[in-house]
Amino acid sequence: MRTKKISLSIISILFLLTGGFIQPQESMDKGVAAAPQSAVINEVAWMGTTGSYNNEWMELSNTTSSDLSLEGWTIEAQDGSPSIALSGSVPAQGYFLLERTSDDTISTVAADQVYTGSLGNSNEVLYLKDASGSVIDEVNSWYAGDNTTKATMERNDRSISGTDPANWSTSTASYEGGFGTPKVANSAVPSGSGSGSESLTNVSEAPGAINVYFNKSASTQYAMQGNEANYNVNLEDRLIERLNEATTSIDFATYEINLPRVVDTLMAKAAQGVDVRILADAKDGSDPHYAERYETMRLYLEKLVRGQDGIVGSADDAHILSDSPMFVVEDAVKRAAYDLPASFSDFPQRNVTVGSTATTGYMFVEGEWKETDSYYSPGNQMHNKFAVVDGKWVFTGSWNFTVTGLYGSEENMNQGILDGNQQHVVEVHSPELASIYKTEFEEMWGSGSTTPNHKVSNFSTRKVDNTPHTLTIGGDTVEVYFSSGDDAVGRMTELVKTEADENAYFTIFAWSDQALVDELKNKWEGSYVDNQGTLTGFDVKGLYDASFWNQWWSASIEMTGRTATQTSTNNPNTRWANPAPVYKANESRKLHAKTMLIDADTNSDPTVIVGSTNWSENGNNVNDENMLIIHDDAITNQFLQEFNARYVNAGGVVQ
Repeated sequence: MRTKKISLSIISILFLLTGGFIQPQESMDKGVAAAPQSAVINEVAWMGTTGSYNNEWMELSNTTSSDLSLEGWTIEAQDGSPSIALSGSVPAQGYFLLERTSDDTISTVAADQVYTGSLGNSNEVLYLKDASGSVIDEVNSWYAGDNTTKATMERNDRSISGTDPANWSTSTASYEGGFGTPKVANSAVPSGSGSGSESLTNVSEAPGAINVYFNKSASTQYAMQGNEANYNVNLEDRLIERLNEATTSIDFATYEINLPRVVDTLMAKAAQGVDVRILADAKDGSDPHYAERYETMRLYLEKLVRGQDGIVGSADDAHILSDSPMFVVEDAVKRAAYDLPASFSDFPQRNVTVGSTATTGYMFVEGEWKETDSYYSPGNQMHNKFAVVDGKWVFTGSWNFTVTGLYGSEENMNQGILDGNQQHVVEVHSPELASIYKTEFEEMWGSGSTTPNHKVSNFSTRKVDNTPHTLTIGGDTVEVYFSSGDDAVGRMTELVKTEADENAYFTIFAWSDQALVDELKNKWEGSYVDNQGTLTGFDVKGLYDASFWNQWWSASIEMTGRTATQTSTNNPNTRWANPAPVYKANESRKLHAKTMLIDADTNSDPTVIVGSTNWSENGNNVNDENMLIIHDDAITNQFLQEFNARYVNAGGVVQ
C-alpha cells in the first residue's frame, strides 16, 4: 500500500544532523549515539517478587550468534540508581540474569551477577552501555508489569526499540516469584522465533493496493512516515481471509499444503459454487525427507477432490492437476484419521510409468502426460505458492502453505505460535496482474475450464514465455517473470548491472547463479576478476540461510572471500577481494525468503525483487516459479524494515 512518503531532502537533512542515522530522542538528549543492538534489556522485575518488593531482578539477552563479553559494560539508571558495572559473558542468543542484593532473589535460577541499588516503581530510565560508553539499548518507562500480581515487564521483540511502548508486555508465565521468565524465552515470544504480537497497520483493499506481510519481526524505526511494515503476521489468516472473499474463482498453485484450515476453506468455497482449481507438486514419495509429509498432503488433496460430501465427481469437488500423477494413500488407519472412506475403488487403478519407474496404484490426481500410460517424474518442482482470487487479487511470495512453513510444529499451530521459517507474502489488487498469473496457471493446467487437460498441460522446461513482463499497478511499474522460460534471474542480473546505483540488500535461501553474483561484485569493487577490486562505495548487505552458508556452490563463499572446496563451469568461485558484510542468518528455522532490495531509501528508483524463485539453475530454468519486481519506494522501505531486523539479528550493523 502506498502511503505518505517523506521528502528525500528532509531525510538527507536528518541524516546529516544525526551523523548518519536517526537516534532515539533520549540518546540525542544525552549526546550519546545509539550503537547496534548486540544485547538488549529483555525483562525487568521492577516490582520485585511475591517474596519481597526488594527482590528486584533484570535480564539481558544476547541477540547475536556468538558469545558476548560484558567486560566494561554498564547498566545505568538516569537517576543514578542502580549503576551496575557488568562482568562475565552472555551465550549466543542466551540470557544474563541480574539479581538484586542476593542470589536468593530467585532461588531456583542462579544469578549471573548480583547488584545493589533499587529501581523506582515509575518514571525509571535505564541505559545499557558497552565498554566504549555507547548506548546499546534503552528502556525509558515501565510500559508493562503488574505490582499486584508481581508480573514482570518483558520484551516482545529484540529487534525493536526498548522505547517503543508496544514492544513490552506483562508476563503471563508463572514462576516462584509471581509471573516472569528468568533465563528462558519470554511468555509473549516463542522460543527462538523472535516474534511477538501481530502488527497490521498498512493494509488496503483499494484497486492498485500492494499489501506486504512478514511472519517475523520488522524494525519499524526505519519506516518512512506512515509506512510501518506489517510484521509478526499470521500468513494463514491473511490467506484464508482472501480466499473467503472469493465469489467466482480460486486458482491455487501450491508446492506443498498441509494446513487443515486452508484445506477446509478451499472445500467450503468449492461447496459454495466457487470454481476451485489447484495445481500441486507431486513430490517423490520414496524420498525419506518427504515420505510422511507427502502422504499427509495426498490425504488432504483427496479430501479436496471428494469435496464436503465425500463423493467423487459431485458439484462440490475441487479440481486438481499435478506435474506428476498422485495415487491414494491406502493405509486404512491414516484414511480414517482424515475422515476418508475406507474404500477408494471410485478412483481408477492404473499401471503406468512415472519417469522411468513402473507404478501401480489408484490414481486420484492426473499428472502432465508424456505419452500413453507414461508421465513425467516428480523430480522437477512445481515450486509456486500463489493464489488468484476472482481474477483480481494475486497472493504470492516465499511461503509454503505448511505447518513448518509458518508455525514450526503442530503443537505451535494449535497454540497459535509463529515459529516457522522466515517468510514474506505480497498480495496485489490488480485484474491485469491476475490475468497474467491466470495465463501462467492455465499453461500448466492445460485448459481454460475447471477440467484440466493433462495432455495439453506443460510444466517445467516444456513451458514457453507467453506473458507480458511489465505493467503499471497503482502508478507503480511492476515486472513479473515465471520459470522456466522467462529468464527471471537473468532479468535480476540485468537490473543489478544497469539500474542499481547505490545499494543492494538481500535475504536468500539458495543462491548459486554466477552471473548475478559477478554483477554485484563489479558494483561492490569495480571488477569481475577473481580476488581483485577496489571498493566503489556501493553498499552491499545480505543474509544466507544457514544450511547453505558453507556449500561450495553458494554465492556466500565468494562474497566472503573464501575459496570453495570445488568449482564447476557454472560456479568458478570468483572470490571478492573485499569481503562484503554478508552473514549466515540467525533464525530459529530457515531463512526462506528470496528477496533483493535495490537502491532502498534513495531517490534512484527503489525496487524490491520477491517471489518463489531461488537464484539458481533449477530456480531459473527447471522449476515452475514466479517472481515480482516492484518499483516503489514505500514497498521497498517495508522490505527494508524486515531486512534490518533479520540483519541485526545475524550480527550485522545497520546505520
